[in-house]
Amino acid sequence: MLMNERYTGRVIWNRSEWVKDPDSGRRIRRERPCSEWICRLDESLRIVSDELWGRVQQRLRPALHEARLKSGGKPKYMLSGLLRCGACDAHYVITNQREYGCASFRDGHACSNSIRVRRDSVEAILLNPIRKDLLAPERVERMGAEMQAQYREETRAMQKRSADAPQELLELNARLSRLRKRLVKGDPDMALDEIQAAIDRAEAKRTEIDNAQPAARRSLNIQSIFPGAAALFRRQIDLGLEGDPRAALEAREILRELFGKKIRLLPQPDGGLIAEWNLQTVALLKIVGTCGSGGRI
Repeated sequence: MLMNERYTGRVIWNRSEWVKDPDSGRRIRRERPCSEWICRLDESLRIVSDELWGRVQQRLRPALHEARLKSGGKPKYMLSGLLRCGACDAHYVITNQREYGCASFRDGHACSNSIRVRRDSVEAILLNPIRKDLLAPERVERMGAEMQAQYREETRAMQKRSADAPQELLELNARLSRLRKRLVKGDPDMALDEIQAAIDRAEAKRTEIDNAQPAARRSLNIQSIFPGAAALFRRQIDLGLEGDPRAALEAREILRELFGKKIRLLPQPDGGLIAEWNLQTVALLKIVGTCGSGGRI
């Protein structure tokens, strides 16, 4: 009651949505960004002043903060949201403290796949090859050398383009000036939407030329930090397997891309499961876009 803004006359729509929790498979209510809220002020609903409302919220804030600290956070597992049932394509979700199972089978036996798998087993089978092979220092070094050669060629092409850029920019600016004049005054040979399309193409070309040299510098940064970033990713996986929820969350973003968005678990007649996925090693390039805090470089 003390947090209901309708008592101040403020009515809000589109404040939340219902989504499926990848750990449990159950629907949970999630707050939308404030920018998506639809708000309206209806003074006929007001029963408290803005000043009184503000004082109440100030007094509530410390208590709410303490409650959040005591309640803690729900642990997130390394493969949450990635595992799918090969029989019905439903998520494989945590069914007890140790095992994943098909959500459709658990929630009413809509699927015939009753096979469950231990969480620690599936994590070891799927993640150990990434930790020990794909992210092994010697392999990362080879990948870094290949990236370096690729970026060297790209940088040379960018630098050549940059050397020719001044004259091309002058010509583009002159063309843009002429097109804008024709847009204002009109042109018997071109419709207004055709002139605007020509302006958009010229501006896109100018932006591409302007960004060529910074892109070359970014390429050099990527090739220099890749080995360290790969080691950080491996460390995040290790910490996530040890139960660190923040590390698991950060590592899972790359794992999702690496495994091609999902891992299908196909039930077998003998009671086992076969895992299928489409490994996308190019996803490792995203590693170089993050630093230790998880922020963008």
